[in-house]
Amino acid sequence: MKARLRGRLFWKILFGFWLTFIMVSQLLWLGFQFYGRNHEPPEHKVARRIVDIQMASAVSVLQRGGLAALNDMMADWQPDDKRFFSVMQVDNLPQETPQPSVMSFDRAATLPDEVVEWVTVADGTHYRLRYDVKGLRNDNDINGGPHPHILNIPMPMFFIAGVGGLLFSLILAWNLTRPMRQLSQGFSRISAGDLEVRLYPDMRGRHDELSVVAKDFDAMVERLSALINSREALLHDISHELRSPLARLQLATGLARQLPDNVEGSLDRIDEEARRLDKMIGEILTLSRAGYDSQPEERYFDLLGLVEAVTDDVRYEAQVPGVEIVLTCDQPADYTVRGNAELIRRAVENVLRNALRFSQQGEQVDVSLRHDTDWLVISVRDRGPGVDSDKLSSIFDPFVRVNSPLMGKGYGLGLSIVRKIVLAHHGEVQAINHKQGGLVLIIRLPHWTASQ
Repeated sequence: MKARLRGRLFWKILFGFWLTFIMVSQLLWLGFQFYGRNHEPPEHKVARRIVDIQMASAVSVLQRGGLAALNDMMADWQPDDKRFFSVMQVDNLPQETPQPSVMSFDRAATLPDEVVEWVTVADGTHYRLRYDVKGLRNDNDINGGPHPHILNIPMPMFFIAGVGGLLFSLILAWNLTRPMRQLSQGFSRISAGDLEVRLYPDMRGRHDELSVVAKDFDAMVERLSALINSREALLHDISHELRSPLARLQLATGLARQLPDNVEGSLDRIDEEARRLDKMIGEILTLSRAGYDSQPEERYFDLLGLVEAVTDDVRYEAQVPGVEIVLTCDQPADYTVRGNAELIRRAVENVLRNALRFSQQGEQVDVSLRHDTDWLVISVRDRGPGVDSDKLSSIFDPFVRVNSPLMGKGYGLGLSIVRKIVLAHHGEVQAINHKQGGLVLIIRLPHWTASQ
């Protein structure tokens, strides 16, 4: 627990909020002090009202009915109401007799010790009516002397509010710094190579922005783990794929040394394997470069014109195997796309060449381009054997090849390049088996409009 409370931020939040609480209490006290200068305190109002009512009624009854009527009225008073009130008969009035008034002390000043009224009844008898305001004040603790206080706050309130404010600051500081410590520990574990750390399961109960940060943290770790695993798998697959042509190169050089008469055939074999290695390395580089999210030389281009150009090129090659390439599209329509036209061209070309590879003489490859709300959809269907349903999602992985006599001599990188390029352009790619046979590859790219 002590180790957790060593962070500077914890103490800053703790004492910051606690001192803020103290400052607010002082500002409130100053506000009440300034407000009370020109306004009567509420306890003064209560005392003045009590004195005014009792003195006014006593004066009125005494003037009209005499002392007997006043005693009868006072008999109905509560003991607490009449113990501070007294009536005394006097021989003479003072030389300066104040006018009877129920407003006998200043509202904005402190309460006086007593209020006195002089009354002369009809028979000429003089009476002195006195109200012991000091007794009333002490009995009800109205300005009854100074109270112990700290920083202008009464001591009981200071201790209760101070301890409560400190406890509130402690809970708040702990609640804010704990997830930050968890994030710090999580980043430390990631820097040490531990990609199994997850924070959201422990922080999901917060239901605030910090739990969202924890969720994003877990998504980041999962993405890093997937990238590292894919890189390791790619390196493993590359090393595995390079062994075969290198082994054949070594075999060709060995045969050339052992059989001098067959040097020409060995050199042809070496040239063939070198071309395969060059092709493989080129596809690997393309696969690596296609994964960037922001492509260089990004511009706007017409997707329909690009698809038509690629279709014409592949249609020219399809004359040898006798395969027909048919292109259909929604016309007239706008097919503007933002991105790298050369990369998109390579992706479409790889899909068409893949369909051509799995097509036999007399078959047809259907290419379509259409609108789908905010997307432009390219669909390529062949009449080949298709792909097992459990392998559809894996044909876009590097070096994955379908076992088929129509496969040819590819390295399983073409569709991986397609997926990298499409994802880099914020699109989607999908493979499904057609109900009537053959494989359908679907590319979805965002349609750019002028409003964007």
